[in-house]
Amino acid sequence: MPVYVFYGQDTFSLREALAQLREALDTDGSLWANTVSLDGARLRPQELVEACQATPFLGQHRLVVVQGLLGRFQAEGRRRAQALGPWQGLADALTQMPPSTHLVLLEEGTLEPANPLLASLCPLAQVREFAPLSGEELTRWLGRRCRRLGLRLSERAARLLLQLLGNDLWALAAELDKLAAYAGGEVVREADVRLLVTPAREASVFDLTAAVSEGRHRDALRLLRDLLAQGEEPLGLLALLHRQYRRLLVARYVSERGGNEQEAARELALPPWAARRALVQARRLPLPRLRAAYRLLVEADAAIKRGRLAPEVALETLVYDLAALPAA
Repeated sequence: MPVYVFYGQDTFSLREALAQLREALDTDGSLWANTVSLDGARLRPQELVEACQATPFLGQHRLVVVQGLLGRFQAEGRRRAQALGPWQGLADALTQMPPSTHLVLLEEGTLEPANPLLASLCPLAQVREFAPLSGEELTRWLGRRCRRLGLRLSERAARLLLQLLGNDLWALAAELDKLAAYAGGEVVREADVRLLVTPAREASVFDLTAAVSEGRHRDALRLLRDLLAQGEEPLGLLALLHRQYRRLLVARYVSERGGNEQEAARELALPPWAARRALVQARRLPLPRLRAAYRLLVEADAAIKRGRLAPEVALETLVYDLAALPAA
């Protein structure tokens, strides 16, 4: 019986590999009726064996997908890896399963070689690790994706896209789909990426926040006026600033309690590269300053909504006041 182990932090490529396997097995269109998905966190050995023993219904193949089983045997921090216990005989049992069944064990995250279940399955499984892409690998992935979509990116547009989104393949794939629909066969330029890719606006707001937090009044006001000149709505910019400072406040709390990049990514619902950037910036800002900035944001919002200040005036005043906050 074919056994596959797919694991790694690049969940996009992992899921694509699973989709490609499904497509390869679905030779007669019956795989939808012969696919079983099991929650590995609660699974018992006998349940898995029974799922694998069943024969396909009016088809050639049966697919059993288990997510989270391998993670149960992973050592974390001071916690030692769990002993196999009743799972001890799984590898032997799988060799007796019908060849029509294909078993896939999925784990979204890293696995240690010392993981006892992984070690027991390695001799009979096809093991693939999906590590995050970087450097030339990431550039090649972007090129392949563009060719598949018939999308032509200028070199500067491609560089900006990777700068904005890093190796978050889920976000890259979504933005490439959007750019392909927009371009209609034309070459996508850097300006198109700045116009259409959502994080481009957030990147500008990040730069504005950085200028403000470093007390660079002139740079901050210039960035603000540039954004307004590009057609950004004042209330929309205020909302983005509010969100950015909220992220910095959460990142600072994570940092204060000794949390790492992965914990920050979970709490902020951000890809790791963006969480890392938020942590770096938050560590430069004392909590009192972040709390004071948050109060200024609330006051600016109230001033605009109650008509005390015109939106543009309120924003300029806010940016100046944020930059003037004491460093400690």
